[in-house]
Amino acid sequence: MSKSSLLKGIFSRLSMRSARIWSATSVKMEGAIAPLMLALLVSSEISALLPNPASAYRAQGRTAARGGGGGGAVYPEFRSNYGTIRWISDQMPIKVYIAPGLTLDSIIDPSLGAPFTNVDGRDRWPDLVADVISNPQTFQSLQVAQGYVPEHFQAAVQGINSWKAFERDGIRFQIVEDPGDADIHVFWTNHFVNKLGLGLFQNDIRGYTAKRSFPYKAIMSGKQAQFKPVVTLLRTTESNGVTMPFMKMKASAAHEFGHALGIEGHSPYPSDLMSVYYGRGAISTNDAATIRYLYRMTPDLIP
Repeated sequence: MSKSSLLKGIFSRLSMRSARIWSATSVKMEGAIAPLMLALLVSSEISALLPNPASAYRAQGRTAARGGGGGGAVYPEFRSNYGTIRWISDQMPIKVYIAPGLTLDSIIDPSLGAPFTNVDGRDRWPDLVADVISNPQTFQSLQVAQGYVPEHFQAAVQGINSWKAFERDGIRFQIVEDPGDADIHVFWTNHFVNKLGLGLFQNDIRGYTAKRSFPYKAIMSGKQAQFKPVVTLLRTTESNGVTMPFMKMKASAAHEFGHALGIEGHSPYPSDLMSVYYGRGAISTNDAATIRYLYRMTPDLIP
């Protein structure tokens, strides 16, 4: 059986209304259920004033690789602690659902008395969204996030679509209206909270992305992994409570989608979109070099 045929079988859709929601994080091995090495990778964006990361990068004596197709430096921070992560061709087009202002914040963890979307529990976000999408009654009960305006949706669309510039490099995705057919889900929040339910206002955190990934070689050898959705939460207001401006939201969405595609860390160059400073709000030559470099590599993990 060819690898393409094998993967098409692995990524075949399940029944019910969700085509790409799976309910476990294990792999079948010779008739038994054995845990697959599970990498939960969470990316947070904090644009508070920090020491100049570019200076720190130079001080460590590291030299960035050079990417092809337009120049730019490949920053090694794109790798996770578990290796390289990216989507593969059999998973494409990646399907992205952007909720029309919906928030998950009303879903409370009874053991904490805080939203399930608290940032200390990011490892559970994929499970939460899988459950919500598979339960129509719960999904229909979701409310619109405080501070959300229709312009935020368009900003998110534009930010995410900025990565379409790399279709020739093997990145194909489309925005879908059915959450049950999506691989990546974008929801909204007025502000982030910790596990105590306390608001995080000290830093300008605009978004988080959480995803689980599985070893590429294990999948290619025939192991069956049951995947969960990638989850992004975008903040609707600035730290002072003012509605997030269009261009900032666009940059936030583009930045988070860069993480969803596989750029796990942050660029050390402040002018890059994938730095903690969001650069100039657009994909830089360094970002472009990095994503191209990543998608030429054989991944260690796939989401």
